[in-house]
Amino acid sequence: MEKYDDWLKNFGNRVRVERERQNLTRVALADMANTEQGYIVQIERGSRSPSMKTFTNLLSALGVSADYLIYGTTEEELSERERVLNGFSNLLKRGNDDDIKMLYQLAAHMVRNKNNSDSSEEFDIEFNFD
Repeated sequence: MEKYDDWLKNFGNRVRVERERQNLTRVALADMANTEQGYIVQIERGSRSPSMKTFTNLLSALGVSADYLIYGTTEEELSERERVLNGFSNLLKRGNDDDIKMLYQLAAHMVRNKNNSDSSEEFDIEFNFD
């Protein structure tokens, strides 16, 4: 069984690796997680454990599973559904309000049409990105 100090360092390392993978600064992550940059530094160094509130904010900000931050479960070990949901969540977090509304409307339209038609029907949707 992993000692707490070792676990805390590994947890912090996973936060840092994921932050860097997403090209986020500590300041940006702190803003997204509604905390201070210094707190993120302490978490990443493994010198401080996050509060439950900060932990859930980190999950949301990074778009990763609790299993990943706590246990180091890799993306490959997650189900395809969890990987897609995590990826979609990350995409949504990067968009502005109009982008998020558009993606929601598109997804809702596709699900409604999929449920109301045969699967061979194609969807004709026009996008305007001006």
